[in-house]
Amino acid sequence: MKILIPVLVGAVMAITGCVSQAKKMGGGTNDENDTKQDGTQLVFSSFDGGGPAYNVVLDSDIVSYECKSVYAKDEHETIEGASYDVVYTFKGLKAGESGMTIEERSPIAGNFDHIYKVKVDEGMNVSIEKQKTKDLDAPKPTAMLVIKANGRVFYAVPEDNPSAEAFIEKLSEEPLELNMSDYSNFEKVGQLPWSLPQNNESITTSPGDIVLYNGDKITLYYDENTWELTRLARIGQATKEELLEVLGKGDVTVGFEVEYGE
Repeated sequence: MKILIPVLVGAVMAITGCVSQAKKMGGGTNDENDTKQDGTQLVFSSFDGGGPAYNVVLDSDIVSYECKSVYAKDEHETIEGASYDVVYTFKGLKAGESGMTIEERSPIAGNFDHIYKVKVDEGMNVSIEKQKTKDLDAPKPTAMLVIKANGRVFYAVPEDNPSAEAFIEKLSEEPLELNMSDYSNFEKVGQLPWSLPQNNESITTSPGDIVLYNGDKITLYYDENTWELTRLARIGQATKEELLEVLGKGDVTVGFEVEYGE
């Protein structure tokens, strides 16, 4: 077995990675049968001539990694379209936990993001657990935000921004129920269990606006307010009177979830 193009990467910081190459830019497949995991190694199948390149995106310095391209036989290096394995070997640098994405990009074989959780224990042993694979070329279904309170259901159209996308993704994993309190006679505010990216701009809210505040609070407006905020979604045709009838003047429990349509 011949090993080609070893690349040793030191402490991995921010967004960085090892893009594997063989005789030409490599290729690959998203078939789970061709993706193997053994201890601190991740192995992806590839081929010369138009398949995907792989790239590591890791926002932590808890591991270093080495990337190698491995052909089955020496003579395969000179064969057009020959297959090979892209092998990532991870070494623990310090104890901790981090998310990791391995990007798979190809002009002919599809584009995928493979999402992992990386853990390093006190003995510097590395464990890698696959979370999911995102098919970036798959048609995206239309998401609708569903808000439930006191037996009533409202539907809100998500905004087109990264904050709303992150919110929808979180709710797709698990619905959310919040205790929301009245603030300044124009909104209900609830504490999120996680933070979302902010895309603040100066806006004047309207009744039915679902807004992100300070990255970790969700607000449901029933009146106007002008501030630097991130709008996540908007309940169509909602009036102040209708919302107050459902939400009341004090604390209220509000559920948030997502429904998908064509």
